[in-house]
Amino acid sequence: MLLTWTWVLAFGLMATHGGAETCTQAYGGPNLARGRPTSQSSTYSSDGQSSNAVDGNCDGIFGSRSCTHTNGELNAWWSVDLGREYAISLVVVKNRQDCCGKRLQGATIHVGHRMGDFSQESFICGAITDLREGSLTTIHCNGALGRFVTIVIPNRVEYLSLAEVEVYGTNALSHC
Repeated sequence: MLLTWTWVLAFGLMATHGGAETCTQAYGGPNLARGRPTSQSSTYSSDGQSSNAVDGNCDGIFGSRSCTHTNGELNAWWSVDLGREYAISLVVVKNRQDCCGKRLQGATIHVGHRMGDFSQESFICGAITDLREGSLTTIHCNGALGRFVTIVIPNRVEYLSLAEVEVYGTNALSHC
């Protein structure tokens, strides 16, 4: 119990002093998505750029210019290019915290080989079910191989807004 509180205190101090690079405690490796190229199906306003989800800023308030935001559209999606293929262990998604948490209802996390790929060729890791504003959802991908991680709200017209996305995994070549 003491060890747990020590970690919580240490993480809180790092976050206060700008040393934290993740929204959560580290998962045993670097956040592969941080600072990587991103894209999304559309952009609602200049404040909702796709790159906001990998900027390392976990502020989930849209007005702080740290959240993504698409137009309201069918199958709205967001994607990050990891630069090469990885065996993805898990994806952490921070929901926007100032409103609209329910917009992520049923959003699915895909690992694939093309930007924005949520086709049957991509691996579906899971779906977001925690819809509370500011919530963190951890989706386990169990070593799914891919270069791109895509989040999509399938089969309905909706806005897609994300505060931060973190991706953890290992070099795919080490799994051969």
